[in-house]
This record gives sequence, C-alpha cells and structure tokens, in this order.
Amino acid sequence: MPEPTIMMLAPKRWREAKQLRLAALRAEPSAFAASYEDELAFPDDVWIARLTSAYERDGNLTIFAEVEGALLGMAGAGWSRKAKLQHVAEVYSVYVSPEARGRGIASRLMRRLLEELRSLGQIEKVSLTVNSEADAALRLYQGLGFKIIGTSRRTLKAEGRAYNLHIMELHFESE
Repeated sequence: MPEPTIMMLAPKRWREAKQLRLAALRAEPSAFAASYEDELAFPDDVWIARLTSAYERDGNLTIFAEVEGALLGMAGAGWSRKAKLQHVAEVYSVYVSPEARGRGIASRLMRRLLEELRSLGQIEKVSLTVNSEADAALRLYQGLGFKIIGTSRRTLKAEGRAYNLHIMELHFESE
C-alpha cells in the first residue's frame, strides 16, 4: 500500500467523510460517544455543514488520510467560541480503517491535527477521552505527550456493556 496523504478534505467530498465516519462508528462502537444509528439518521445538510466547518476551521478541524482516492482514516477536534474556553480543544474522533492499521497512520493524523491546532494561536490545551481498554489508542496518545488526569467510571455504554474512560490532556506550553 502506498504512503497515505494527510490532508484536510474539501466540503464537496462530504459523502466520503460521512461514509468513513459511519464505518468507524459501526466498526468500533466502544470507541466513540456517538452511535452509528444516531449519525446514520443525520440529514445530508448536517454532514455538509460538519465538513464545511472543519475545512474552514470554524470551531472544529478534521484531518484525513487518503491513499489512491480512498479515505483510510481521520482525526478531529473542536473548540469553543466562548472567551473563557476558546483555549481548549477536544479531540472527538480518531479512526483508521482496519486494513490500514499498524502503519503509523493514526500517529501521522494526530501529529498533523496537533500542528494545525497549535497554528491557530489560541489553543493551549488539548483534551480527549479514551476507552480505558483501548491499549493501542492509549499508547498513541501517551506517545504524543498526553497524560491521564483521571478516569470516569462506567461512562460509555456500548453493546450492553459499560466502559471506563480515561480523561487525557496535552498542554502546548509545557512542551
């Protein structure tokens, strides 16, 4: 498989972004707060607005990995417009399709996402939550400098089971 291109996605490609997001939610239900069923029900204008907002860096940002025209992964984060909270971004989605895993794509996506967030100027802290059983994700985030600051017990319920979520943070000014 050729090396992926790490990039932002033009809004006209919203159908591909939707397909990748739904595949992620279906494949990894214990990795996301959103459910496949909830997001499948979104009308097209929600998907278009999401990708347009991310492309324009209007409160969120999503980076994609592509090989030969096919999307293989994504990493997204959002931040508040509120003056007291606009310095904090929250990673809300990281996913690499199963056939592309083990090639460092998630690391490349996250590094690019963090670079882009830093370039905004106002972001000082990036937070995320991760399933405490997601060992590969935990290794990825810790390798990027994220620290576990707490654990929320039995917070995520997927497929009839409750999962603990680690709360993690990365502070740009301490790097």
